[in-house]
Amino acid sequence: MGKGQWFARVLRGDGESEHWKEGVPWYATLRARLILSVALVHVVLMGAFVWEAVQEQSTSIRAELESRGHSLVNLMAVASTNALLSEDLASLAEVTARVKHQSDVAYGVVVDERGEVLASTVEGEVGHRFAAVRQRLGVDASHLLDLAEPIRVAGREVGRVYLGLSTQGMRAELARIRNEGLLFIVAALLVGSAAAWLLSFAVTRNLQRLGVAVRRISAGDSEVRVVVRGRDEVGVLGRAFNGMLDSLNAASRAASVEHEKRVEAERLACVGELAAGIAHEIRNPLAAVINSVSLLSEQELEADDRQKVRRILNDEAGRLQRILENFLHFSKVRESRPVPGDLGSLIGEVITLFSQDPDVAGRIGLDSRIASGSEWAVFDQDQLRQVLWNLMRNAVEAMPEGGTLKVEVELGGARRIAVRVCDTGSGIGRDLLDRVMHPFVSSRKQGTGLGLSIVQRILVQHGSSLRVHSEPGKGTEVSFELEAA
Repeated sequence: MGKGQWFARVLRGDGESEHWKEGVPWYATLRARLILSVALVHVVLMGAFVWEAVQEQSTSIRAELESRGHSLVNLMAVASTNALLSEDLASLAEVTARVKHQSDVAYGVVVDERGEVLASTVEGEVGHRFAAVRQRLGVDASHLLDLAEPIRVAGREVGRVYLGLSTQGMRAELARIRNEGLLFIVAALLVGSAAAWLLSFAVTRNLQRLGVAVRRISAGDSEVRVVVRGRDEVGVLGRAFNGMLDSLNAASRAASVEHEKRVEAERLACVGELAAGIAHEIRNPLAAVINSVSLLSEQELEADDRQKVRRILNDEAGRLQRILENFLHFSKVRESRPVPGDLGSLIGEVITLFSQDPDVAGRIGLDSRIASGSEWAVFDQDQLRQVLWNLMRNAVEAMPEGGTLKVEVELGGARRIAVRVCDTGSGIGRDLLDRVMHPFVSSRKQGTGLGLSIVQRILVQHGSSLRVHSEPGKGTEVSFELEAA
């Protein structure tokens, strides 16, 4: 594990942070922002405190050094007065020798009124000019505190004492104070960060639990609950969250029971409607069959009439068979298996089959227009062939006097393919338009009313639905959409 990963785990508080799983960087989490904010405050405050302390200590140490220097140079001036008047070089040398042993003294010089050195802590400088001595010392002026004190007798300056104190000790002391201050900043930063981590952990732990619970709920686990022990605002939020889940589950169970009741009621209603529709559809052909059978049993029936009765009997029996076959197709629509396919090719095949139908050839004009880029879609080929066949068959039957049937395919929105089947037939009345996709609802006497119901069930399995737009006397347009491949 790298240092970055370890630090991120420390900020997260565990190794399984949901934020981390979702790709949120560790520094964007609430816990990281709390810790970094507190750390920044500590750095700024401690830095300002240490800077102020260092400045105060620097001023104090410099003032102490200057006070000590002034005292020392005054003592040298007093001690050198009599020796200077009597030109007692030995006494002056003794004064400088005592000064030499003082700490931090870089040089000490006694000069006469002409500026010649009479005594010095530096050997070999007696008799030279002080300015030259100062240059020969070779000490960096930035590391020295230069002091001077005149020697006066009866108001006349008879000489001068020069003293140089090294500031190296002062600088070393200031460096020590600064380093201790930096260590103090680091220690305060670590302690403050640890405290901030504990605080952020206490604050964000329950928030993380809430986040995990919300994600589990979105995944379908409605039984999850948040364990919240605190009495703060987050604890109140957690308990309110649990109460909300209990209410939602109770409402969901009530809604589920109500939904099941409605589904059962709709199923029974649908069964009743289908039974009534079947009974209505087979009543007439069944009555015709019964009557035909009764007529055939009569001995005096003419041969021509007997032949007509047999033809009626065959026609009505065929009609009953078609009704039952359509009902079986409607009740046993298999589950769709959509795969990418060539929609344009499938439409071309269905149009070719229609063009060979005797009811279409020479009476109905067939046309198709497939926009570029809309040829491929996702569909179940057998079921979509049935959809197109039913829609085109309805369009042909709506144009008994002839007309034009057009199939159009173009790109829709959000990766969808729009398919439209248009005719120039008689149209659908407004009283039937809203019910045209219900079972056993048809505007034609010979229709069973199950074709569009079968189409709608197939399209629902394709994630689509049938839309019908019609105007009496102007034709009908039915349309649906498929997913683009």
